[in-house]
Amino acid sequence: MTENSSGGESSWQPEAWRFRRLNWHLLRGFGQSVPAAITMSMPFVGYIILYHAQIENYLGGLGGLLERQAKPGLCMPWISFSMRLNLVYLGLLLLGVGTLLYKVCAPSIVKSARDINEYVVGSIDNVSARNLSSMYATIQSRRPQIAPTFIQRAPWLDRASSLKTASDALKKDDNQIKIDVLRSFYSVQDRHTLRAAVYAVLVLYAVGFSMLAIPGIAFTGRVLCVVGHDLHLLGP
Repeated sequence: MTENSSGGESSWQPEAWRFRRLNWHLLRGFGQSVPAAITMSMPFVGYIILYHAQIENYLGGLGGLLERQAKPGLCMPWISFSMRLNLVYLGLLLLGVGTLLYKVCAPSIVKSARDINEYVVGSIDNVSARNLSSMYATIQSRRPQIAPTFIQRAPWLDRASSLKTASDALKKDDNQIKIDVLRSFYSVQDRHTLRAAVYAVLVLYAVGFSMLAIPGIAFTGRVLCVVGHDLHLLGP
């Protein structure tokens, strides 16, 4: 297991695939990535500007290039313009709802840190015995099977211990217990928080991206059809 670099969790079976792969960290790439959103929109922007005949009058003849093939009418649109607009609208709507749900439900530490290592590095110097005890309580409630390994190494993590006892013990620590608790706390927040919301956002993103892809795929197929016919006419 990666949560405990000292091997404290090595006796435990790895988490199920759905927790390790389908989690808030995975969704963070879609929920907070501006470049990905811009890249995704480029095929549709290019289609509207370069090829759609209905906007030719507004762009000084730039649109409608696809209709100027050697033999017009050979490669007709596979999906009507209104249907393409509907798919784009619904796709963007689902992505927007998914992103809103992500921002509302995703744990703050997942949204603020790019990954588990950044979270640990940014927190280790400021975390206190009280913070670690609170984090341990969260770990214990969400992944009780790993909690005993922490108590065996650091009994003061239990809230039954006094704050002075915990603080004195933490001063003697070489940062290893800090690292292990922070990593495990990030993992339980990432993998074991609002799982229903994780699946809901995944579905919204998957369906939304699929709807956005359909017009682009159909249009690309039509372009390839035109290119194929034009190349055939140029052949011997």
